[in-house]
Amino acid sequence: MRRSSHGALGRVRALMAKDAAELVRHPGTLVPAFVMVIGALVPAFLIAVIAPALSGESFDDGEFADAARRAAAVIPELAALEGRARVQALLFHQFLLLVLLVPVVGSMSLAAHAVISEKQSHALEPLLATPITTGELLAAKALTPFLVSLALLAFAMILYVGGIALTAAPGVWRALLGPRTVLLGLVGGPLISLTGLQMAVIVSSRVNDPRSAQQLGGLVVMPITIAFVAQMVGQYVWGVQPLLVALVVLAVVNVGLLWLGVRVFQRETILMRWK
Repeated sequence: MRRSSHGALGRVRALMAKDAAELVRHPGTLVPAFVMVIGALVPAFLIAVIAPALSGESFDDGEFADAARRAAAVIPELAALEGRARVQALLFHQFLLLVLLVPVVGSMSLAAHAVISEKQSHALEPLLATPITTGELLAAKALTPFLVSLALLAFAMILYVGGIALTAAPGVWRALLGPRTVLLGLVGGPLISLTGLQMAVIVSSRVNDPRSAQQLGGLVVMPITIAFVAQMVGQYVWGVQPLLVALVVLAVVNVGLLWLGVRVFQRETILMRWK
């Protein structure tokens, strides 16, 4: 049993190292993810910091101020702030959902290329003919993009909180360091990334075009976008309890995708189809 387990881990590590080396040789595959980092961060600072400074408007009164007062019941960290600082903290909490798009874009683009590029170069055919199991192959193809996407998410979060500390009102950045941010960053981000890359690997096993696999990312991006728009229109934020429920559902979805991926990836059929 130990020998088998050690052999499986060795095979997975070897494939992961191969994919990582391929990524180093083709760093351009990370461009969409870095573009997404900028796209996810800029709107928050534009609305919460830059636009009010240019227009001379204040957040002390109005609908945003009322919404921030109400949100303090859901996010206790807001209660310690007043006026402009509280509204900025609310806005940055709302835009935090957009940061979760970073690991989705990163994981899906990398996972799609990891499988399809080997299909197109016929490098996957000899690999499928080896004793490696389908589970080991899928794990190796998923883990490298998953780790890279987590690094991108950490990079985006550091930029986000660091930018808030430099540009927003005093104390706003501390209001971001609560249970809600921890859930979204440490649990939600990895789960969403895993969902996206599993979907990409499943589709990549059936198609020969990376764009077809990446387009499926809309199914993952859409719920995040809907939740973000609902927050902005209703001027509220998801509290810890709704987030916990959503994360449990997401975890169940990931288990289902793992089960589906192993069964959809029919190696004999794929070998015959690619010849």
